[in-house]
Amino acid sequence: MPLDPALKEVLMQFAAAPQPSGLDEMRQMVIANADRAPKRPAKIGGTRDLLIPGPESELPVRLYLPLGEKPQGGWPLTIFYHGGGFVAYSIQTHDQVCRELCAGANTAVLSVEYRLAPEHKFPAPVNDAYAAFVWAAEHAGELSADASRLAVAGDSAGASLSIAVTQRARDEHGPAIKAQLLIYPAADFVNTERYPSRKENGEGYFLTEERMKFFGEMYLAEAAHGAHPHVSPLHAADLKNLPPALVVTAEFDPLRDEGLAYAEALTAAGNRAEHQGGPGMIHGFANMTGVSPAAAALMDQAAAWLGRELA
Repeated sequence: MPLDPALKEVLMQFAAAPQPSGLDEMRQMVIANADRAPKRPAKIGGTRDLLIPGPESELPVRLYLPLGEKPQGGWPLTIFYHGGGFVAYSIQTHDQVCRELCAGANTAVLSVEYRLAPEHKFPAPVNDAYAAFVWAAEHAGELSADASRLAVAGDSAGASLSIAVTQRARDEHGPAIKAQLLIYPAADFVNTERYPSRKENGEGYFLTEERMKFFGEMYLAEAAHGAHPHVSPLHAADLKNLPPALVVTAEFDPLRDEGLAYAEALTAAGNRAEHQGGPGMIHGFANMTGVSPAAAALMDQAAAWLGRELA
């Protein structure tokens, strides 16, 4: 279908705005853009900022609690990882996304600020993501949460980190995960030419082919790391025994086809996996629900799926 009119306007504004001259300026710009972006109401019970132990340093996290009385045993808990190409964004830039998931899925959400590349290349972000997940499971009671109802979720790079966490939880006999919500994940850093969407949507739709190449160079210390299953799960030798998944893609996203391919690979390996397409959407639409009713409706559907899986 055609590009969503509201998102077309967003793209025109991006094109007219000054472009960042480097990574530091990009990081400052995305925070400023997130702060002034229109936001739709999301009624929740409250938030709390914490510092938790990480592999090498403390990690900032933000806890979101649903509105209403805590159920017996605690709220379900979703550990969320923000997108940003592994190099930018934060718990602040994704505050609205987490509020909407908290309200829409009736789940507590713990948003994790992992270390960023290039200062901290792979596997540092994965190690942070998994350490935060294990800590959350072990301290669920302190978070008013139920350790038997855990999910992971994220968008873009955060979805990729969620995938890595599910693999490590399986392989390292970690806490059980009931659901994984993967919003436009990057799933293949090796054979990118096999996905038509990489070329079809590689220019003019917010996330570009050039920027993806830059993110990969920043994230990976060695090109060979791109084939690691925690980076490119479509090249994993074993995708069996992973949690139920919802993979959300966007029609005009360069990552569209590999997201669909990952959903299909999960199903082929015997997992329960669903794919939710995003007609007319661009990469990043999860952060644009305040301007696009269609994006809002898609995120509501994703939150509803998560709520059902955690009920």
